[in-house]
Amino acid sequence: MKIQQAKCPKCELTLCMESYDELLYCPTCRAIHTYNPPTIDQISYEIAGFPEDSPKENRIYVPFWRILSEFHITSGDVDGGFFSKMGKELEDGGRNGSIYIYMPASQIDKDAFRYWTVNLTINNPSYEIMKDFDEVKRIPTIISQEDAIELTDFVVMILEAENPGILQHLEYSLTVNEAKMIYLPFITGSSGLHLVV
Repeated sequence: MKIQQAKCPKCELTLCMESYDELLYCPTCRAIHTYNPPTIDQISYEIAGFPEDSPKENRIYVPFWRILSEFHITSGDVDGGFFSKMGKELEDGGRNGSIYIYMPASQIDKDAFRYWTVNLTINNPSYEIMKDFDEVKRIPTIISQEDAIELTDFVVMILEAENPGILQHLEYSLTVNEAKMIYLPFITGSSGLHLVV
């Protein structure tokens, strides 16, 4: 495994990272940075706390991009499905509004990507924000912030495909206002990863 080094631009601590992780975490100043040599940029993030009653063993943090998007439907004829459901929650008679889109940022198979994207976007998780990882391992991030933003339209199509209705015509615009890294708490087990928020 190749190890790379970089200095934290905030506190100047030398950080070591595995070459396949898109993000650097500084345990001293608790900043997270993207690392695209020669550029190091600080990003906004949150660490979700493990519930007090969750097991202490086999804990792991899984990275997700939470994308705050402005949605504007210019014209459309939709009955049922994600767009119809979302339209009921939007302003302007279901034409405008904001939504959080959750996107896995780690290496997972396409079925798991679809499952977590749909479930976390439709049911945004609630959690207590922690100051650090409390020595819990985090899964490496392989989808950069830029790539996540570019994938947003694709994710919206996944959401509609998973909650099908009658989509006859739809024109919309989607503007990304923020892409924040969210580390969600999971427990690993023989049947895979289990979210514990």
